[in-house]
Amino acid sequence: MESLKSKWSSLPLRRFFILTVFFSTGIVVLLSALIISFCISFRHWLLPDSNAVYLTIEKTSPDGVISTQTYLLKYGKDLEQLPTLFYKEDGVLNYEDISKVRYNVQKIENTFDKLSPKRKFAYQICGVLMIIAPAILAFVGIILCGLYFYRKKLKKPLELLSCATIQIAKQNLDFELIYNCNDEMGALCDSFEKMRNALYENNKVMWEMLEERQLIQASVAHDLRNPIAIIEGYTEYLDSGLKNGTISYEKIGHIVNNLNMAAKRLEQYTESVRLLNQSEETPLHQKTVLAKELINNVTQDFMILAEQNNIILQVTQDLSDEKIQIDEAILYRILENIINNALRFAKKQISLHFTLSKHLLLVTIIDDGVGFPLEILKQKKKLIWTSEKNEHMGIGLAVSRLLCKKHGGSLELSNTTNGACVKINLRV
Repeated sequence: MESLKSKWSSLPLRRFFILTVFFSTGIVVLLSALIISFCISFRHWLLPDSNAVYLTIEKTSPDGVISTQTYLLKYGKDLEQLPTLFYKEDGVLNYEDISKVRYNVQKIENTFDKLSPKRKFAYQICGVLMIIAPAILAFVGIILCGLYFYRKKLKKPLELLSCATIQIAKQNLDFELIYNCNDEMGALCDSFEKMRNALYENNKVMWEMLEERQLIQASVAHDLRNPIAIIEGYTEYLDSGLKNGTISYEKIGHIVNNLNMAAKRLEQYTESVRLLNQSEETPLHQKTVLAKELINNVTQDFMILAEQNNIILQVTQDLSDEKIQIDEAILYRILENIINNALRFAKKQISLHFTLSKHLLLVTIIDDGVGFPLEILKQKKKLIWTSEKNEHMGIGLAVSRLLCKKHGGSLELSNTTNGACVKINLRV
């Protein structure tokens, strides 16, 4: 029963509507036929039978007494016994020849005019009812059919869509639109849910981009404080020393050299921000390539670069002969940034491993260096950082992270017992 009900509710709108109209029409026709049949029978009962007659028999007894009897009969079998009439006298049946009596047959008039006023009114009401009842039943059937169709197929999905529209208008996308029905309204709700989810993901990406921009601005603002403070401090010291005449030329030369270094650091920060903006605006051009051939082509340059730095680059892969969709330029640029960083800190060896899993290209890069500073691992969201021991600002990692996100992936940093580890995944 539940299965039949589920199949009935899951019918397409057109088929459901046609079947609903068909059943409604059948019920209306059946009820109309019953009402008309009843009215016809009732009217027939109101009118006298057209085959009925009054038989009047007049008989004269031997003593001259005339007796009259009247009978209501029908044409047919009731009149077959007319040749021999009988009467009962003292409990004894006496038969007499029909010629000794006189009889009269009077046909009953089967007309409306012969009815009583009450029967005329009832007769007319039946006639009106036979005309009006089918029309009323048809009208009621249409209304009930529409209400049933709306309640079963339209009410719930329309309410869900209306509520979802209101939520979207309020810029609230954190909800789900679920309507489990295999009809057109179910498909519409499913499409609406996909649109909501797409808007949610787009807004999520947009907010992440805004957050990253805010982090970039905060990082740059934070890191610009040191060189700006150095420049301000030296300029104030120069101004005070020159006015008092207490500063030597040797000291002035040292200050100028430090100011020059601070200016170069400011220039590096400006260049890092430019590179980040350029990375965000880089278009994605994916094409179909063989995974093994791509890895071989990409890693050849890095093998030569590692040899020049007296570092062993060990490349391993767990790839099949399947094809993948990837932007080679972005992959090369990501690996170039990460491997260049690894070459700077590695002692003897860098391992590079490629594998595919669930439409993701996974790349793991491990070097045998000292690993990432704790300040980087603790501040995972910070894109640009500086090290007191090294002027390198980690711009390569920031650019690689942005490019990974552009390719639908991510970049993770960690330390192993052997050194630094960078895990890259790109959606292919």
